[in-house]
Amino acid sequence: MSMLFSSFENISIDDKGRFSIPASLRAALSPEADSSFMIVRGTEGCLFAYPKDEWIKFFRALRRLPVTAENTRLRRRITGSLKETKVDGQGRVTLTADLKTLAGIGNEIVIVGDGEKLELWNADTWRARKAKDEESATYETDFYRAMGEIGGLADGE
Repeated sequence: MSMLFSSFENISIDDKGRFSIPASLRAALSPEADSSFMIVRGTEGCLFAYPKDEWIKFFRALRRLPVTAENTRLRRRITGSLKETKVDGQGRVTLTADLKTLAGIGNEIVIVGDGEKLELWNADTWRARKAKDEESATYETDFYRAMGEIGGLADGE
């Protein structure tokens, strides 16, 4: 069964780049994740944090892409930013300085659950992203479009 992650705002980051993963998110990790997250460059200015087992699935799919200049460049961009971090005894993970710089993250972070992965955002960038999304289309418009594309929600899925 796939895990589903929740979202949390206003999580502090200490001077060493550590922040607490909320207990409900830690509890959602499968044993196969080995209490580890693989953090990579995301899209729209965020970072993606995959539980280790989900990262392995994603990377296998990425490797199946045809060998083209574009796909090779994408794989390099993704894996070039890859850092593994293990949840410590106090429930924290660490962002490297490079990753923090890449996403413009300072002393506060927003964690957005996105199915099998987390998005890690600079708090101001996240608020601007949410406002822009609200301006571009209503939630209902996006929701009904997506439900039409997937055929609604079936029981048990």
